[in-house]
Amino acid sequence: MFFRGHFHQFRRLGTALQWPLKDVRISENTKVLETHWSKTLLEGFENGKLNPSRRNEKKYILSMFPYPSGRLHIGHMRVYTISDATARYYRLNGYEVIHPIGWDSFGLPAENAARDKGVDPREWTLKNIETMREQLKRTKILFDWEREISTCEPEFFRWTQWIFCKLHDHGLVRRTSAEVNWDPIDKTVLAAEQIDGEGRSWRSGAPAEKRKLSQWMIETPKYAKRLQDGLRKMAEQWGEVADIQSNWIGKCDVWRFMLPVIGKNDEFIDLRIRNIHKIANAEFLILKKSHPMAAERNGAELPEKLPFEVLNGVTGRSIPAIVVDDDYRSSEEFFLNSRIGSFENDKDLVEKFGILEPKHKRVLTKNDIQEMAAFGGYGGYETSRTLTDWVVSRQRGWGTPIPMIQLENGKRVTSDRLPVLGTDRGQKSERGGVFDSDTLDTFFDSAWYYLRYLDPKNTKELSSKDSLQRMPVDVYVGGIEHAAVHMFFARFIAHFLNDIGVITTAEPFTDLIPQGIVRGKTFIDKSTGKFLHPNHVDPSDTSVEVVYQKMSKSKNNGVDLAAMIESEGVDMTRLRLLEAAAPRAPINWEETNLKGIKKLLDRIASINSTILENQGKRIEILEEKETQIRETFNFFVRNVGMCLEVLHLHNTALMRLQGFTNALKKIDSIYLANSPEGERAVKSLIVMLQVFCPHVAAEMWAALRPSDGLISNQPWPQTDSDAEIEFLLMIDGVSGFVEKSRGKRAFGYPKNDKKQGMQIKNQGFSSREGFHVTLTCDLEGDKEENRKKIGKILDKIQAEKRKLDSKKRPKREKS
Repeated sequence: MFFRGHFHQFRRLGTALQWPLKDVRISENTKVLETHWSKTLLEGFENGKLNPSRRNEKKYILSMFPYPSGRLHIGHMRVYTISDATARYYRLNGYEVIHPIGWDSFGLPAENAARDKGVDPREWTLKNIETMREQLKRTKILFDWEREISTCEPEFFRWTQWIFCKLHDHGLVRRTSAEVNWDPIDKTVLAAEQIDGEGRSWRSGAPAEKRKLSQWMIETPKYAKRLQDGLRKMAEQWGEVADIQSNWIGKCDVWRFMLPVIGKNDEFIDLRIRNIHKIANAEFLILKKSHPMAAERNGAELPEKLPFEVLNGVTGRSIPAIVVDDDYRSSEEFFLNSRIGSFENDKDLVEKFGILEPKHKRVLTKNDIQEMAAFGGYGGYETSRTLTDWVVSRQRGWGTPIPMIQLENGKRVTSDRLPVLGTDRGQKSERGGVFDSDTLDTFFDSAWYYLRYLDPKNTKELSSKDSLQRMPVDVYVGGIEHAAVHMFFARFIAHFLNDIGVITTAEPFTDLIPQGIVRGKTFIDKSTGKFLHPNHVDPSDTSVEVVYQKMSKSKNNGVDLAAMIESEGVDMTRLRLLEAAAPRAPINWEETNLKGIKKLLDRIASINSTILENQGKRIEILEEKETQIRETFNFFVRNVGMCLEVLHLHNTALMRLQGFTNALKKIDSIYLANSPEGERAVKSLIVMLQVFCPHVAAEMWAALRPSDGLISNQPWPQTDSDAEIEFLLMIDGVSGFVEKSRGKRAFGYPKNDKKQGMQIKNQGFSSREGFHVTLTCDLEGDKEENRKKIGKILDKIQAEKRKLDSKKRPKREKS
């Protein structure tokens, strides 16, 4: 009895609250628990890094790094809460987890602030980083701060410049005079990817202007087909992100030839043709009047021959270009508003401009054409119908300086001294000539930053060979709005670095959790369209429209994250974000609440308290009862793990914890407190809870198991070796639990099976012992139609399973 009394005293010293709880709701004390446990949990996290992982395997969990605006908002918190919960899950499963953070710190906002406020952009940026770093640390998210990077530091952008130089060495960088998008507000060139569907700048919102300028461009179309083909292999993990990027790249069924304009440096016509052999007999080009080169015409009636000719790099012949109306021969295929002229179909043009048809047709093989085009740098590769070169020049100062030098003889060469600093721009170089005055698009920085996290202090190379063995990123978390632009450029750079032997994997990201935006309640004056402040709105006023929109200061619909954490605490904020919706779905913030979350925590705390009150009592261990608890344990441990690891549905995982709690509440508390299976089930419930609310879970664990160390040192519960596992079928993004089996059962399905007119393609397979066997595949045809059919099939399978299960259950005896 003395030992038991001493045991309780130790327990009270280790916890923030007095257990068992009496007339105390744990949900009303979460901030107290956060204050009590945060330092201890952080120390435990840092100490844990000194110990080798139990599995000797890594998981690289990456959240998209923020721009240091100086203010952390609710959208940031959602991204990092999702990545943190995922990272905690994998740590508990024994993996070495990489979960870094850094700053996308170059860009226009800092330069605009410097201009408007009279401050230095570097000073403004560093101050914001310091402020946001402190804000992030208050969220208690467990980042690997020793890996912190910032793209505006020379130690980082030296390697951005190194990648640019390597691209140049391999012929993928060119200086081109072409029509570009000009932002009249930010006064800089924008890539096509930074213009929305209405022709407006991605950042300023101003209508982009067309200007002809000489710019540095990256030949991304050379990789278009490979990048498009790579998406097919990742379609199931990437879901709608793969569709978005695939649509952005476009169909890759044409051949590209870059035909230089004779007499004009750095200008060419970007010709895309479906039949590669036609270039061997191309004697003239036809351009629609909307083609950028049509601006060179004299203004006479169409059709009109341009005042210059272009070089057919395959044949070596100079050929004319004729401008026609946009509706000219609409039945003929034009790609990028140009095509090869036909002596058969364009006789009117041939006759008007006196174009002579050669007496003999040239016969060249596909290989001949490709080799001749490649030798002269004229293309000759299969690519997208629509994807154009990536314009990387920016006419601003706060960015990575382009490491090029223009020599006195007119040639341009890469700098052999890196880093080239901002103060070098436009200045004379040591080797003669002048450094380029432009800076790189900030998307260039974020196209490779995930590699630098692995070895951020390396001064001799981008990252060491050993550190790069931790690629690829296993789970990438971030806004779905980056699906086409940032992630396309990141994949392009990874494929290139793989080609030159820097990294061993071409695809940088294995799995994605695209995160939906957090929307705020927005009040709009119907007559003026003006955004109103919530405090100035009468709820009964019919002249005010109420909608949910992306949060911003201008719309008066933002949520002050610092104030929310101050009032609700970290755990409650985390739970509110995770419970509100699936990560991919948007959240209407004002429609979320803490009622259900508080109820769940109080119910788990109630179980914990009753366990403590009833420990040490003598009971009869019932085999049937133990089996029931054991099956409940296996079911919920498996399902929570599946939701976090395979489906990435954190909100559903929370629902499963609620289901586990409800199941345990139905079991007699005395039996639950004193049976082996009962003890295991309650311990597992609390261990799993820490992924979502670490401080509350730490308190409950310390009360329940005071001598077992920190909760974060406990392993994730594992299902029994003979427990049922789920067979999960995922088709075109639709998933369903098809059947259960015991142990390690393999499932085999025909690859080209046809069901209801649907043909399977791109079949994949994954499994984890004790959890799941998952079959993934795409279907030929329209995805939306297929998904409707799949839903009906899965519903039918589930109905048949329920019917079969009900027949197996023993009938209850009538009382």
